[in-house]
Amino acid sequence: MHAPADNGLPSRPVLMRLLVRSWEYRRPRLAMGVRIACGIFNVVLGVVLLASAPWTGPLAVLGLLPLAGAALIFWTVYRLQRDSVQS
Repeated sequence: MHAPADNGLPSRPVLMRLLVRSWEYRRPRLAMGVRIACGIFNVVLGVVLLASAPWTGPLAVLGLLPLAGAALIFWTVYRLQRDSVQS
């Protein structure tokens, strides 16, 4: 047996292996747009749920979940952009 050659393709970062699908490599701008649109939708949904606090009472706290999801989506987009610039 012999050691593998070092001229192979570099491995993808762990975050990209977990969160990026193969089609996102072929169409990165589309994937970025989808993630940003999902983040904007989550922000709007969270704000609407929090604004409905007078009618929904304690259930308005559920508005924090979409806002947390939006933060995660925007953080992921930021990390993917930063990783792609470093490559």
